Amino acid sequence: MTTSDKDFIVAIELGSSKISGIAGKKKDGTMQILAYAEEKTAGCVKRGIVYNIEKTYQSINNIISKLESVLKTKITRAYVGLGGQSVRSYKCIIKRNMLTQSYITNEAIDGIRQESYEIPFSDYEVLENYPQEYVVDSSIIADPVGVMGTNIEGEFLDVIAKTQLRANVNTVFANTDVDIVEELISPLQLANNVLTDAEKRSGCALVDLGADTTTLVVYKNNIVRYLVTIPLGSNNINKDLATLPIDEAETEDVKLKYGDACQDDTVDDTDTQAYTTTDGRQLDIALLKNVIEARTAEIVANVSSQIVNSNYNGKLLAGIVLTGGGSNMKNIVKAFVNSTKIEKIRIAKKVNQLVVKTSNASGITLDNSASNTIVSLLLAGTVPCGGDAFDGSPNMFDKQLQEEERRKRQEEEEARRAAEEHDATAFDAVKSDIRTAYDKVNKQIEELKKYGRDKAVRKKARDLSLTILEATLGEKYEKAAQALEGKEKFKQSLKEGADLAEMLSNAVDELTELVNKANKENSAWGRFTKALSDIVNEDNN
Repeated sequence: MTTSDKDFIVAIELGSSKISGIAGKKKDGTMQILAYAEEKTAGCVKRGIVYNIEKTYQSINNIISKLESVLKTKITRAYVGLGGQSVRSYKCIIKRNMLTQSYITNEAIDGIRQESYEIPFSDYEVLENYPQEYVVDSSIIADPVGVMGTNIEGEFLDVIAKTQLRANVNTVFANTDVDIVEELISPLQLANNVLTDAEKRSGCALVDLGADTTTLVVYKNNIVRYLVTIPLGSNNINKDLATLPIDEAETEDVKLKYGDACQDDTVDDTDTQAYTTTDGRQLDIALLKNVIEARTAEIVANVSSQIVNSNYNGKLLAGIVLTGGGSNMKNIVKAFVNSTKIEKIRIAKKVNQLVVKTSNASGITLDNSASNTIVSLLLAGTVPCGGDAFDGSPNMFDKQLQEEERRKRQEEEEARRAAEEHDATAFDAVKSDIRTAYDKVNKQIEELKKYGRDKAVRKKARDLSLTILEATLGEKYEKAAQALEGKEKFKQSLKEGADLAEMLSNAVDELTELVNKANKENSAWGRFTKALSDIVNEDNN
């Protein structure tokens, strides 16, 4: 690789068992893998979410250094995969009345789609949005633009995740010298590279059997229809084996050696033998197999249940595609056939595109399913990630400056997050005050309806109606809301505050109206008018 070669792509995958980094270059329709490095997560990433910022930073920094030493070029940017337990789909339907028969415009469709981004979860955000179908005056239409109609209904699938997922990834990379080109949704990039167009069109379920999670993505008519992340993976099997007990360091080897997702009824000679642990104890191999099979069966059953929940069970003409490290277990296809009753199942050992590796990328295996996600992230890249050439030897002065800058950025980031947390807490307190005020106004409304003749009650209600809005929706509310304005993660909280403010304003309007009515009815003229009305009504009767 020459010093002018900067047009390689770099991708980072934050997995539950390891963090992986890969560099590759597209040439003549083939992706050449130039370098690969990985680091065990050691608890800093759990179920796809970064929990330990500092340890994750150190792991990524080590991976970047390893890649750079092979490439002989600085890495300035990278693509990063987002996945994990909180990533799932949320379906919503938006309806709009056009009032009169008119042509549906692009602007109308954009407005409906934008509204579909409003999810009812305060700590979640939309990563991607997929239109499913449109209904115009009871007719299902794929593209409604230009169609004449009065009522339009749009169904959308939002792929959502906790705001903490993206925020923590950004915090980690803010401490490095590597910019994020794009955050890619890992399970969807995986689907793009292991599923065929025919499978997506006919309908299929992609099941990625990972270490801490199992992800299901359902396609039909080339559209993502369902996505869910199940918080169970092959590491759960290791934990079960550790309870026998087997040392955690050897559970993975035991699982790989004796793992069977669906044992045959025939007696295996090895079942009568014993496994000797590293500390000299002996365990029945049949027991090991039963423990592994039981947990695998639970994972498979959860996937089967989610396929039913997707409402596409029985519509998946292309069946199921398995991938991920867990798909290498013996009889895994048989286990899925027995549970889902879907006969058409294949294992995607590698991605659809042609990928080759150089001698410098010996650490990655391309045909056992486990590397499909990181390779898919690499294939999604288009922006060159290389910088200046270097000889690979560290400059201690530069390293010291970089570390000082990193610590400074980290301190600034921690201060920013602390300020955001303070602002969020302050706005939550304001919302609580509004709820209290709303209850107080409603209580006063009920009291006024019952005891409106009492002058003291009317005065109390009048005073409350004149002061309550300023006390709760005045400068304090405006400042608290302004502090969170424009920040996507607080969008739902701001909406809740605005809705509460409107509820309170409407309640105060009702109270004011009742006060005026009660004062009028109980004035001298009001009592005279009522008495006169009662006399007239009595004479008429």
